[in-house]
Amino acid sequence: MKLTSSSTSFKQAFTSKSIRIASKCTQRFAHASSLAAADVLHAPLQNSVSFEELGLHPPIVTALRRAFRNVIHPTESQAQFIPAVLSGKDVLLRDLTGSGKSFGLAVALLNKPRLRAKVTREGRTNEHHYITSLVLVPHRDLAYQYMHWIERIVSCAAVDPPPDLESVVQILVRDGSTHLTEGLGRLQENLPHILIGTPQAVMDVWHKDRNVLQLQRLSIVVVDEADYLVETLPRKDPHKSFRPGVIRAAKKLLAHPGVTRELLDMIYAKRRELSEEHRDEPGLVQHQRRIGLKETPSNAQHLPQLVMCSATLRGHLRTHLFQESGWLNKDNAVIFKGANAAPTTKSKKINVVGGTGVTHSVLVVSEESIVNIKGAVSGTEAARDQALTPELIFGTAEDPEALDLDKNVAGSERYEKTPSPFNPNALEAIATAFAVDVPRVGLLVLPASASIQRAIYELREMGVNAHGLDMVKDEKGKKHLLQLERNASEAEENPTLLVSTLATTRGIDLPELSHVFILGIPEGPKVCGRGVDGYLQMAGRVGRFGRGGKVITVIEASEEAKMERILNTISVVPVRFSYFGPE
Repeated sequence: MKLTSSSTSFKQAFTSKSIRIASKCTQRFAHASSLAAADVLHAPLQNSVSFEELGLHPPIVTALRRAFRNVIHPTESQAQFIPAVLSGKDVLLRDLTGSGKSFGLAVALLNKPRLRAKVTREGRTNEHHYITSLVLVPHRDLAYQYMHWIERIVSCAAVDPPPDLESVVQILVRDGSTHLTEGLGRLQENLPHILIGTPQAVMDVWHKDRNVLQLQRLSIVVVDEADYLVETLPRKDPHKSFRPGVIRAAKKLLAHPGVTRELLDMIYAKRRELSEEHRDEPGLVQHQRRIGLKETPSNAQHLPQLVMCSATLRGHLRTHLFQESGWLNKDNAVIFKGANAAPTTKSKKINVVGGTGVTHSVLVVSEESIVNIKGAVSGTEAARDQALTPELIFGTAEDPEALDLDKNVAGSERYEKTPSPFNPNALEAIATAFAVDVPRVGLLVLPASASIQRAIYELREMGVNAHGLDMVKDEKGKKHLLQLERNASEAEENPTLLVSTLATTRGIDLPELSHVFILGIPEGPKVCGRGVDGYLQMAGRVGRFGRGGKVITVIEASEEAKMERILNTISVVPVRFSYFGPE
């Protein structure tokens, strides 16, 4: 696509809503024809185990199937880790985004026995409930994702009336100071079976009222997106030239270990002490304790089970967990690596495109043109070559109401008078690709330093129905979270583009989402393990539970070589986005 001018040409081309809709419909007619074979429902997976066979309680399985009618069998990853979680083992779980880690953990936690104790006061004995499971997540939207899953299952329980939701699950996230007022008040009145929170919000409440959380009584702690929440330093050769930088980073991490580390250090303080005592213990003694010939010390028997999960779980984090942290019960711990676990930066054995049914395209923008990256191959529909498994797919929600594109964006008056911080051709490429190819919902992930509100303003100026991602509000994400029956490929008149940064998209599953747009090189201009992980996290918002999808990255010409390195690292061959010209 050659550009005759800046984004003004795009605005003129898409000023009329009817023109935009007609253009989309023309594109989608051919698109729908090519997807006809993929729309046929496939038979359930052969030789799949049932949820009941994993040890889940039949009433909860019944509620699960009522809540998510197309979820029939557990995924391969869930079939491995759910029994381990139910048995009380410490678990390190690594598998691709979209393999059902978080959803499977939510279901498993509902099956954990509720912690209760007899409390005698003033001659009267009452039963007191405690928090059974603490789930630590990196951001509020993932907390609400867990909440919606559990709420839907609870509402379908075969009891009348259904269980009180606040006794089953509560959320603790920073929203001003409400977590220290309303959130703390709910906990003081009614401790839930499952508490889902961001580490900082949990720590705030602990400082405010150290008795309410009863952290020493927890049965299980789950850390989702562990690579992000527990920072560790890659192992470096101490003789290399970057040694001073590594030393500075290590000192900084020692001085500021992060809130998640502080919480886990506090919860597992007794185990840390025991780990120090056993540091030089002979291997034979450790083996005897693992097989039951030597008894585990009583002061470590009742510490909470620990589950750490992520799409990557890099080597330096695993080393920290097993050798340094003191959190794990190494005598009763297992590692699960999914069959399609995300590749590390040193591994090129896994073809992410073929493994997930997702195509990856890269658009390079300049002053003169928008073109596909060098080496892009034809086959824009390659994502649909994989057979979908609708029995693992959540259904669709009702048709979203048309949203008012003229609604003011905060700061819009100021934006009109200030130059754009974005490359106008990059936003034009995203707006164009969205207009011609997205049937219902797309997601744009911006660099961490970018202004989401400014991007929304400029995209709306181009006629795009853009909203900031927010799982609490319907038009900004919540209504796309829980679907009923419609396929995500069905087009609607006014598709939605949700706008976010990487920090607020980790772990999110939007069943209607078919496209992820990435602006710029993930995690900054340098190519490193965190950058590759960041790309995998963003790309992993599509292709979940066997669904197809597209990842479209928009970069400037100076970033092309770095993007090629990221794609080579994860063994992805870019697919040409046919609307734009070849390299």
